Amino acid sequence: MDLEPSQLDEFYRFFPISGMTHCRWGDGANGIGNMPDTYSGSNEPEDNVLMAMVQWVEEGIPPETVRGAKFAKGAARSAVEYHRKHCRYPLKNVLKGPGNYTDENAWECI
Repeated sequence: MDLEPSQLDEFYRFFPISGMTHCRWGDGANGIGNMPDTYSGSNEPEDNVLMAMVQWVEEGIPPETVRGAKFAKGAARSAVEYHRKHCRYPLKNVLKGPGNYTDENAWECI
């Protein structure tokens, strides 16, 4: 059975996390709540990928972005340097003109 992208989007979404290595860590805003050491400190769906999935299943609200945190010392429980919203595929994070890369509002999904 062939599915159109919009049909697939109803039950499957892929979010490449910029600055993340294979499953966690890396130089970017990779604290998405999927592991204890990437926990952003919030159980809100915007800040925790697992809670975003629960919200999708239980309330029918699919995530449009996954918000990650960049921790100062590379691990949760240290200060958050910045947040970044990661786009769902095939959209990509693009810095809007001159701006500070640590400002999550300086990025958009294109």
